[in-house]
Amino acid sequence: MKLNGAAVATVAVVTLLSFLAGTSNAQGYDFFYLVMQWPRAVCNQPRSNCRAAVPQTFTIHGMWPQTNSGGSPQNCPGSLRDVRSSGRVDRTTLGAMDRQWPNLKRGGRDPNSQFWTHEWNKHGTCSRMQPQDYFRRVVDRAASVDLLRLLRSNRIQPDNRLYRQADIEAALNVYDPVVKCNDVRSGGRSYKQIHEIRFCVQRDGNRVVSCGRRTQFRSCGNGDIRFSR
Repeated sequence: MKLNGAAVATVAVVTLLSFLAGTSNAQGYDFFYLVMQWPRAVCNQPRSNCRAAVPQTFTIHGMWPQTNSGGSPQNCPGSLRDVRSSGRVDRTTLGAMDRQWPNLKRGGRDPNSQFWTHEWNKHGTCSRMQPQDYFRRVVDRAASVDLLRLLRSNRIQPDNRLYRQADIEAALNVYDPVVKCNDVRSGGRSYKQIHEIRFCVQRDGNRVVSCGRRTQFRSCGNGDIRFSR
């Protein structure tokens, strides 16, 4: 079947757009979100299936490539079956990951490695880094923030009290991150609580930087926010 000129041009454009979309998915990002989660806000949810010992400090959720337009490339080539047994991450880094990046949920022979493997396959594969470099940067950047100490130094601590958004913003203004909330019920009432804080990390993964605009609050409503104990 012969195609006329318009049809040929249409096919060419579609092919080019498909190619560019694949290239962007595999390579294109401008910065990372380093996502820190408050374990109590994960584990006080219905059917959370959390492990018995809930950490009393912020833990890592992941470090996700982001574009300035709001995109998040995912599931690029280079997946691993299991991070811990892959031989691609050294023992020192794995030890830091066990401490700073635990899986809060029960299940499996090695829940931590299951969590890391999911995060690597979904996000880390799009980082243009080898597993060792990616995971080392994640734990180092998380340690550099020392988030709980930063909040406590501004008299914000996990005590089930409600804190003004303006006070949380002031405590975090050196980074201007994204604060994400979820809901918790206590004493017959529903509250918004600190769930995650997302910091911006420069594209090479070497430094946490300001996100360049005022702290954003997502799913937090307009009122005060609980910091659950």
